[in-house]
Amino acid sequence: MRQYELGFSSANAAGSPKALTALVMEPEVIGPGTGALLCSHGWGNNRFWDAERMRWALGEHDLVCVAVEFRQSGYDANPVTGHGWDCPYDFSFYQLFDVLNGLREVLRLRPGINRERLFHYGGSQGGHLALLSAVAAPRTFTAVYASCPGTRVDEAIETWAGREFLPYERAFRDAAGHAERIACPVFLDHGTADAEVSRLRHTVPLEARLRELGKPVTAIYYEGGDHQLRPVSTRLAAFQAMAPRFLQSGARSGPPDWETGSTVKVPCGEKTLVIDWSEPAASPRLFRWREG
Repeated sequence: MRQYELGFSSANAAGSPKALTALVMEPEVIGPGTGALLCSHGWGNNRFWDAERMRWALGEHDLVCVAVEFRQSGYDANPVTGHGWDCPYDFSFYQLFDVLNGLREVLRLRPGINRERLFHYGGSQGGHLALLSAVAAPRTFTAVYASCPGTRVDEAIETWAGREFLPYERAFRDAAGHAERIACPVFLDHGTADAEVSRLRHTVPLEARLRELGKPVTAIYYEGGDHQLRPVSTRLAAFQAMAPRFLQSGARSGPPDWETGSTVKVPCGEKTLVIDWSEPAASPRLFRWREG
């Protein structure tokens, strides 16, 4: 196994690229079946949060594993401790492009990775990012897995973020509201005793919407589990139990969105988010808001 850190730049609305760091673990040999797993950490955590999961997935399922330290969180927010977040906090818009651009950079450097085995796992806010990645890059992922995810902006999240969200901002961050745009299998888990992110306000409505639309979804609820699924399990143990279904859920066809240069339009009420994947990762033209 090789482990290293990768510096790259992600888009910034002001046109000044945001410097970020990704943790990468990869097998000694990248063969024709080697895929990639993007692991997105939660609010306030850092790129090392999923290191144990990454090592396990690499060894058991032939994957290059990537964890991006997204902006406003972890060492980006607190260079000493690597924990905490900035306020006001963006909550999953710029962070979404950060994690996708990190995967994009690894795929650029490793052309031998099998483009039909691309997965995204995240816990808490990372789960939100995994879900939204299937909306913003709908032809990219084989499957996404969200553990104890926030799925929209509710009163608690707005309080933690220290800012108000405009209607179109709320609309983009509502995973259930975009469920019809998700084209890959979705895997979910949540603890029934989670006091930080309520399954009843987040995961349960999303699961119901996906089932209503006939989308492939697997959901497991850990009775008595908290935000880390303790004491009945852990997020790592839950991931390992779900992995045979999640990581063997069938190959998708074709290259990811940024390799085909696709344009993705996401209606968000009075505005539409337009993502131009033909633009470089650091380009200020990667995305824009259009009226109507």
